[in-house]
Amino acid sequence: MAVQRKKNWGIQVALCAGVLAWQIYDLSTTTEAAPQVSVLLQYLVLALAALGLVGGLVMWARVNRGTAPPR
Repeated sequence: MAVQRKKNWGIQVALCAGVLAWQIYDLSTTTEAAPQVSVLLQYLVLALAALGLVGGLVMWARVNRGTAPPR
């Protein structure tokens, strides 16, 4: 039988929120035009951080409510 690890979804939420805030700040304070590849990469990181934040909030709420999926 495998040992179950406790996941701390609060840490994922905090990290994704930090990355999301950092990317929004970085994109909003840009003073010069960046190469297109760099801009696409920044928007990809922004989208993934938002997705991670939403997923982390959902799992954190499910664990706190007591209906986490069985592992």
